Amino acid sequence: MSCALEFPELSVKIDFCSVGNKQKILIDVLTKYSEMDINRLASVLDVSTEMLNDICEGDSFLVGKKADCLAQLFLIFFGKHFFRKCTLIRNFRD
Repeated sequence: MSCALEFPELSVKIDFCSVGNKQKILIDVLTKYSEMDINRLASVLDVSTEMLNDICEGDSFLVGKKADCLAQLFLIFFGKHFFRKCTLIRNFRD
C-alpha cells in the first residue's frame, strides 16, 4: 500500500507497511500532537487500547483496513497541521 499527500506545488509519497516501528510512530504523533488520546484513537480505529499499547511496545501491528485508517488519520493530521490545503491520494496497488 502506498499513500501520498498532494500539495498545490509538490507531491510527497510515504510508504506504510506492517513491519517495523512506523505504526508506533504514527500512534505517538497522533496521541501527542492531535486532539486524540489513545482511547479516542482506539475507538476511531475500532480496536482496543490494549492493541494500540501492544503496537507501541512492538508486540503487534495493524493490518488491512485498520492499518490504512491509521495511515490516513496521520496524513490528514499532517496535512492540516503543516499545510493549508492538501488532498489525500490512496493507491492500493504495489
